[in-house]
Amino acid sequence: MLDDTRLAVPALAVPEDGLQALVRMAARGAIETAVEAELTLTLGRAAWERAASATGYRHGTVARTLVTSAGPVALTLPRGRLAQIDGTTREWRSAVLPRYARRTATLDAVLARLYLSGASTRDLRRAVAPLFGTRALSKSAVSRVVTRLQVSYQAWRTRALVDEPIAYLFLDGQRIRVHAGGRVTWCSVLMALGIRADGEKVVLALRVVGGEQTAAWASLLEELTSRGLGRPELVISDGSQGAEAALQATWPGIAHQRCLVHTLRNLVAGVPRALRAAVVRDVRMITAAPTPAAVQAAVAAFRRTWARRWSAAVVSLDEAGPGLTAFTAFPSAQWKSLRTTNAIERIFGEFRRRVKTQGALPSAEAILTVLWGTLASGGIRLRKLDGYHTMADTTRRQAA
Repeated sequence: MLDDTRLAVPALAVPEDGLQALVRMAARGAIETAVEAELTLTLGRAAWERAASATGYRHGTVARTLVTSAGPVALTLPRGRLAQIDGTTREWRSAVLPRYARRTATLDAVLARLYLSGASTRDLRRAVAPLFGTRALSKSAVSRVVTRLQVSYQAWRTRALVDEPIAYLFLDGQRIRVHAGGRVTWCSVLMALGIRADGEKVVLALRVVGGEQTAAWASLLEELTSRGLGRPELVISDGSQGAEAALQATWPGIAHQRCLVHTLRNLVAGVPRALRAAVVRDVRMITAAPTPAAVQAAVAAFRRTWARRWSAAVVSLDEAGPGLTAFTAFPSAQWKSLRTTNAIERIFGEFRRRVKTQGALPSAEAILTVLWGTLASGGIRLRKLDGYHTMADTTRRQAA
């Protein structure tokens, strides 16, 4: 039987070099000088100087260790006491280096970035240990950085949407592997993404559910409306029956576009392999049509052709109903964005790339924190809607 201890990979040893030591010495000198200058300004006098009226006095020094991007820096910082109106004194607190600061904000940002790239807290600590040491960066320190991310996510999740001028709403889901009940299982992440009146994209809500049933989508939409989201001009979804039923229950009669990429996948899956290239070509005739009349003509041509060649393709196409061409009621410059859920698919694609080495995330909360945190930190950038310069036409339509 193999000894597991022989399989453990030792941490990489980073040798101390002269340059690294010089950087830490410079950092130490700069921090100690800044804190000393701050105390001097507060007291109105330097060490050993006298003043006409004393506002306080120095009170020895204290040893601190601050973990910076250059590594742990050992500091000797001045202490002081400030006089109070009632004749007592209180401990002076530095604004340059707060009392409980053990790491620089830059280092915390680096740790957050690593975590949002898919590293677990254990892997994160092992990765930075060669640079900062296990004592300088404890497990609890890393956990606190992650906890702050989670607190920020909760504040984002409950923010009001009354002042969000949302013209279009995209809905889509993605299956993710997660640890639950002592085993790895599949769950679905639901996302709602809005398009503001200026064409900017903004993620409105995220939710982890067991599957994309009607109840799950209805709950998400109920959350959005309770936070103040108004009725959008158009909703684009992946064609999920659960999403469509929930939409009609929330906003009866709302314009609903079925994602044409998902529609094409369903069509291709339902025809023999030899016919798939022809199906793709004819569907692209629909998406390439430049005017609403041309779109309807391409749809009619598809029905005529495939009623003879493979009638099941026509049945599959017609399942989309009016949602097949709802995008044609809006400015043609926006069609490329409005006929698919690619805006959300790109976000999910980047998320999968970041977490693919983990196999399965430890919890539903980890999924949401990593996904939201990557968006909030700029790890995934959302560009404006194609044809955003025509959004004024949509805004006028909403006002009418």
